[in-house]
Amino acid sequence: MARIAGVDLSTASRLLRHHTAGYRPETVERVLRAAAELGYRPNSQARALRLQRQQALAMLVPDLDNFGFTGVLRGVQETCLERGFTLLVSEVRSGPDLPPTDLSILEGRIDGALVAFATVDDPRFEEWLRQLEVPTVFVQRGSPQADASVVLDEERNAALMVEHLASLGHRRIGHVCGSLRTDTGLRRQRGFDDAMAARRLSVRAQWCVDGGFTFDGGHAATLSIMNRAARGRPTALAVDGLVSALGALSALRELGLSVPADVSILSIDEHVVAQQTMPPLTTVKVPQRELGNRAAQMLIDIIEGGVGDQVVIDASPRIVVRESTAPPTGARSRWRD
Repeated sequence: MARIAGVDLSTASRLLRHHTAGYRPETVERVLRAAAELGYRPNSQARALRLQRQQALAMLVPDLDNFGFTGVLRGVQETCLERGFTLLVSEVRSGPDLPPTDLSILEGRIDGALVAFATVDDPRFEEWLRQLEVPTVFVQRGSPQADASVVLDEERNAALMVEHLASLGHRRIGHVCGSLRTDTGLRRQRGFDDAMAARRLSVRAQWCVDGGFTFDGGHAATLSIMNRAARGRPTALAVDGLVSALGALSALRELGLSVPADVSILSIDEHVVAQQTMPPLTTVKVPQRELGNRAAQMLIDIIEGGVGDQVVIDASPRIVVRESTAPPTGARSRWRD
């Protein structure tokens, strides 16, 4: 194939792996055309043996039910396919009441790991990292242990929820936080608090409850916030994750409250599921796929001899407006903070 394309073997190998920097477009086109004519497909097993690698990455997530990882995984998978890597996905639940996860099963099977289960308070976390003994990139979870990480601007994501609700006229806004055991949850809480303060809106402790990024957590947090006299309730809820928002909707139905007539609700994370709820949920669409792309690219670059960095994705989030948010109605809009 290299002979037909008129290039040496190393050039053909690089171009077939999409390493095209420094090559003329006509050279790239000639190699790809020759490969297509011959039906050439790279032998990943032979390449792995030659490089003494497994050509595989692991993505370690805290909860496979969390819609916040759907787009991230898609972005990681796209990059793995482009760079000739296999992707393994594993759930790693962390917490003082949970049994330790044995990561030794990954030993010898992967060249690097994308770590998305970091918490700020689990003493076993460093032990888990030592078990991996491969390059790691933290994705959607910051950590002091991270030399390489790719995260979103979570303060901006949370602030966008407040901006949308405030623009509709809401002043009494509750917050179903993400897990405050994670850097992501803490940064979203900070973004919510700062956005409320910028609009001179009160942040009430009883209206801000940790929902843990789970359905049950969102359900319990919403009951805690809303299970009080009408004048003591917020007129809107900002929820830090879509799974928690599903729990929040369930709790509101149990309380006999109508969305958005009695309370508006929106969440971070866009997914087709948000279109199917009753009513359909307003969401903050964040650049999940780009996050996954960038994290996987960074990890593979490290494996191939590069260096890591700490990156915050600067692509702007946007509100996807649906029927779950509306201006406050009746006397509620006139209640003072």
